[in-house]
Amino acid sequence: MRQLLLWTVCLVLLPLCVGGKRVVFMPSPFTSHTNYHTNVARTLARQGHEVWLTMPDYIVNRRVLDTTNLTVIEYQTLRNFEEMFTAAFPDIYFKGLSDDLSVLMSIGLQFCDTLLTNASFFQNVKELRPDLFVFDNLRFMNMMTIISYRLGVPFAFLGTFYDTSYQRIPLQPCNIPAVTFSYSHHMSFLQRVLTTVLHVYSSVLDGFSYTDAVSRYAPEMPFLTIDMLVARAEIWLVDTDHILDYPRPSMPNVKLIGGTATGPAKPLPPQFQFFMDDAKEGVVIVTFGSYVLSPPESITQKIISVLQDLPFKSVFRSNISSPNSKKILTSSWIPQNDLLAHPNTRVFVSHCGNYGQYEALFHAVPVVCTPIFIDQFYNAERMRVKGMAETVDLNTVSTHELHSTILKVATNTSYKQAITKASELFKIEFGVPVEKAAYWLDHVMKYGGRHLRSSGHEVPFLQFSCLDVYSFLLAVVLLILLISVCLVYVAFNCFRSKSKAKIE
Repeated sequence: MRQLLLWTVCLVLLPLCVGGKRVVFMPSPFTSHTNYHTNVARTLARQGHEVWLTMPDYIVNRRVLDTTNLTVIEYQTLRNFEEMFTAAFPDIYFKGLSDDLSVLMSIGLQFCDTLLTNASFFQNVKELRPDLFVFDNLRFMNMMTIISYRLGVPFAFLGTFYDTSYQRIPLQPCNIPAVTFSYSHHMSFLQRVLTTVLHVYSSVLDGFSYTDAVSRYAPEMPFLTIDMLVARAEIWLVDTDHILDYPRPSMPNVKLIGGTATGPAKPLPPQFQFFMDDAKEGVVIVTFGSYVLSPPESITQKIISVLQDLPFKSVFRSNISSPNSKKILTSSWIPQNDLLAHPNTRVFVSHCGNYGQYEALFHAVPVVCTPIFIDQFYNAERMRVKGMAETVDLNTVSTHELHSTILKVATNTSYKQAITKASELFKIEFGVPVEKAAYWLDHVMKYGGRHLRSSGHEVPFLQFSCLDVYSFLLAVVLLILLISVCLVYVAFNCFRSKSKAKIE
């Protein structure tokens, strides 16, 4: 029996030992993005793969991420890119100004330059002899594929950005809004025009990458445009879906995997568990993400005033001290996913980051949206039009309006019913998203991604999108019109000359 048990264990573990690959995850230098890369990386490690995760020193030092079974490759930076981002976007919102995407472009270019010129970082990664790189699919992270190119190692993308140009997905501007606009999938003619123009502009002129990036950072390699280098990806795992988001076209090597940051709840820490269990009347979870822990005083006082008057308890993620700890629990960190899973949670007041939205969807908690920057306005609108949420502007909403909106979403059963149905559909379709993501990464490591890749990835975007064909056809039409005008002009002059001759 002992020998039989030993052989059984060996047979179970042998595939893991033999089939295990070496994978390096390279998320962008922001905590939220590093978090969902970490979740997928841990799942992949549990399948028997050796997994490394790159992380800047300022995130490592905070020790807020679970890196169990992972090896962290820490890199030093002279700049804290997360602080730069916070100063550029949340602060701008609270000043009443619009987002400036050129600032994000600058941050991204500085980050890539920091790592791509770091010889010791490259050497450390090279010595691992990885079988696969997994990059964040934010636009500015595209240049990081140069590391993979130099080492001759295949790569994949994991992230939130559904990028039709780089992923070679035929565009449908009639019903696929751009995330930089807070449009729904039912757009007016002008909105469709703006969406199409933005798509073509951002596809032809990518401000997040240097045009000579390969020559600049890998002069020893044959030149490739970033567009054609990125097109070599084995697979794209996009952190979106057709239930919370809008239905959209895809390609075989583009997998919509839902929210990789969410999943079944873990036990709450004792201080949170006691507070939640004791709140029989219900709890409001309030958070504006890791970038907004100290909102302006006027905003903070407005929120505190509302939370004190609500007939619920509240958990407020912020750096302030609670004026009434029995009713309002404040903390600079909260176990957000686990709090949303608690049966006493009634409503989620959120800035609508992709991370938090999927947690709310998974646990069927209706939302009061308070978008602050970039894609959060788009995220808020998609929940609102589907009946799962209401949206307010923190800068302009009155105390009375905020109070009534939270109470409305918490007590009106239509919001709960809408998000409960969506949650059930999401779980049927996507299950636990991190497991789906790990499955596809394991799949391309075993079989490669060639069978998933269309011929569209073998040609530049201009050719794939037929812009060269449309330009040619437009030129032909214009030429025909020009020739027609010239013929009419010549004919008219001939007719006029004959008429003059007859008169004379």
